[in-house]
Amino acid sequence: MHLLVVVEEAVAARGGGTQVFPRFTLDKPSRGTLAVLLRLPNGQERRTRATLDVAHIRGPMPPFALVRLIDDAPESVPTGTEIFRVDDDA
Repeated sequence: MHLLVVVEEAVAARGGGTQVFPRFTLDKPSRGTLAVLLRLPNGQERRTRATLDVAHIRGPMPPFALVRLIDDAPESVPTGTEIFRVDDDA
C-alpha cells in the first residue's frame, strides 16, 4: 500500500462519485479502476474503488491528478481521511 492523499475536501463529482482534494502529481497516470483503502480520522478503515482523474497536463512536467471515489458520497469521506492505493499483487 502507498499513501495517495490526505483528504482536505470531498465534493460530488460530475458524472457520479466523489472527487477529493488536494490534487497531486503523478509520474505516470494509470487508467482504470483502483482498489483503495480509506482510513478515516476515527481510525475506521474500509476498502472501496477509485480512479485517478488527470486534471491538468503540464508540458514535460508530471500531470496533476485527483482521486475519484466511485461508490462513496462526499459526506462519507471526512477531512483528514487517508487514501491508500492497495496493491493486490504485492
